[in-house]
Amino acid sequence: MNAVVNDKKSDHDDERGARGRIVLLDENFQSREATIDDIKVTGRQIAEAAGYNSTDEVIVLQQLASGALEEIRPEELVNLAPAGAERFFVMVGDATYRFILDGLKFEWVRPSVTADTLRRLVGKDDSFDVVQELESAPDRTLDDDDVIDLTGGGTERFKTKHGAKLVTVYYGEVEHKLPKGVYATEQLRNEFKVEEGYVLALIAADGSFDELKPGQKLRLKNGMKFVSYAPCGQSS
Repeated sequence: MNAVVNDKKSDHDDERGARGRIVLLDENFQSREATIDDIKVTGRQIAEAAGYNSTDEVIVLQQLASGALEEIRPEELVNLAPAGAERFFVMVGDATYRFILDGLKFEWVRPSVTADTLRRLVGKDDSFDVVQELESAPDRTLDDDDVIDLTGGGTERFKTKHGAKLVTVYYGEVEHKLPKGVYATEQLRNEFKVEEGYVLALIAADGSFDELKPGQKLRLKNGMKFVSYAPCGQSS
């Protein structure tokens, strides 16, 4: 087996090499391409193409044409000929954890998963919300950084849906409805019309003030509260 890692497709790939091209991803969705000179490859070959000398330390997950993820054993053969068979997550780990997302079965190498990861696994952007389906409580809409434990009893179920385009936050006692997304400190200062020279801070759950530094970026969530005050500590 010969595997060559490529940053981009080569115009000189022969037919066999082109058919054996795979996309390798890590848990952060960083991707690169590799060409394997076989149309049917094993999990071991895929791990080696990703730079691992031993399959004892890694797990290979194939993303099927449907979008689902399933584990490929070291000696299991994968046919790369069908369209959509070329994406593989290669991650260090020794176990997988199952969940269902948008009706598809997924295996994941980490014992927990964030809402942002779930959304990216099904190719959805920030305009979609991720909802955790619960049996004994109302379904819960997740924030991007919410972490869901996959090690409990039963199989966690999630779905995506078009979310609200605006979030509601508060500056002092004033309600502001802003487009969902990530904002720099300077953008928020402009939106809230913070007085020049004053400090802008996020009010934490415990009531403390988390000062927003210049250039700092923050993803807005419903219910966030902000306050400004003079550097000496006097509230606006």
